[in-house]
Amino acid sequence: MLFEGVKLMVVGMVTVMLFLGLMIGFINLVAYLTRAVAARELETIRRDRELLAANRKKAQRASLESHLDDDIAVIAAAVAAYEGERFAAGA
Repeated sequence: MLFEGVKLMVVGMVTVMLFLGLMIGFINLVAYLTRAVAARELETIRRDRELLAANRKKAQRASLESHLDDDIAVIAAAVAAYEGERFAAGA
């Protein structure tokens, strides 16, 4: 009875190992057959990332320029207000 249990255990373990080995083989086969598609997909992802980075840089530059324009407008308004008060007090 003990021998039959050990035999059943060995048969079960061998079956599992064969199944896992077959599954790994099929996974490697599918990876080999789809390597060109995967390479194109990776290239597309790389180009998309570069495009997003370029757009992000453009947006940052535009934001910085608009902030500079706003600063200049505020300074010009402050100077105009100061000069208006100065000339109004002196007249």
